[in-house]
Amino acid sequence: MAKKTTKQINNLPKGISYRKNEDRYLGRVTYNGKSYIRYDTNVGRLDRVLNQLRKDLKEGKDVEAGNQTLNKWFDTYLKIYKSKTVKISTYDNYRRHYNYYIREGIGKKKLKEVTVSDIQNLYNSFADRGFSQGMIKLVNATLNGCFTKAIKNRLIDFNPVIYTEIPKAKPRKERIALTKEIQQAFLEYAEESYLNCFFKVALMTGLRRGELQALRWKDINFDKKQIYVGNTLIWIEGKGYYLDTPKTKSSMRSIPMNADLLDYMIKLKTTADEVGIGSLDNYVFSLPDGTPISRFRVSIELKKVQDKMIDAGYNFKRFTCHALRHTYATRAIENGINPQNLKSLLGHSALAITMDLYSHVMEDTRISEMEKLNGVF
Repeated sequence: MAKKTTKQINNLPKGISYRKNEDRYLGRVTYNGKSYIRYDTNVGRLDRVLNQLRKDLKEGKDVEAGNQTLNKWFDTYLKIYKSKTVKISTYDNYRRHYNYYIREGIGKKKLKEVTVSDIQNLYNSFADRGFSQGMIKLVNATLNGCFTKAIKNRLIDFNPVIYTEIPKAKPRKERIALTKEIQQAFLEYAEESYLNCFFKVALMTGLRRGELQALRWKDINFDKKQIYVGNTLIWIEGKGYYLDTPKTKSSMRSIPMNADLLDYMIKLKTTADEVGIGSLDNYVFSLPDGTPISRFRVSIELKKVQDKMIDAGYNFKRFTCHALRHTYATRAIENGINPQNLKSLLGHSALAITMDLYSHVMEDTRISEMEKLNGVF
């Protein structure tokens, strides 16, 4: 760095002095009896910073707030602005995704120092690790809300999130529905599982896993032959199980019980009454002590059943509990249930979601129908 001349040192703008031992300039602004200090190696740049600082102080802006870390601000943002305005499951999703993907990385940087490149590199790393676009968009929405609120609170002047781009990520996982053969085999091999009734009702109703976990006997109306779906069960760290409302209003629905389903639910209720867990507030699917079934138990037991099927020689792609919902929808389409009725039964928020599923199944049907023309021409 070039040595400073006497003229340069003696003709400094107001509030700026030269620190010879540090070879940099110190800028000081005093406002309401409090001093604010800034440093820079460039006197012109420091002078501009001080002028902006004076302006910000006069406007009442908290000029030091931007020095807090992103982590500290996010915790404040979540507590003050989100804890009372979003569903507890949404709040927990914000918290978990932030803690897992951001807290130990850019979260440690000062709020005002987080750059567009910092966030873009984070998103790119997600894509490199095979994350879905949906997950990246969720993190993006979380960060954008956090920075937007920081600007409204006059902590910073710039939101780096809005200048980032969501990278291309891996395509959505292929929708899996069990063939009739694999479905039958699954039901047979699941008979020995203590969650056999859970899996069977999933196939007979198309309910989501969380909806099945949340189902209580008060939700079953045997006289009207209806199952009322109004909750989903979630696990909140530090709070335990929590009955939350569904994601959308359309998820709150009633499902008519056909003769097969009604008979099966009556048998389940009789068994529950016999062992003392059949009261209205008891969960339909629970452990012997009435504790609801966790998502981890469902996943573990589902894997065990599939392991037995594979050992027996069945060839299929491994599937999650959600595949049972798709299987129900596929059988419904194959047996003539129209899209509008299926939308209602599945609790889809838009008909387009149902039609996407419908088109997928119909494509397979068209292929099989074309096979009938072999040898005709």
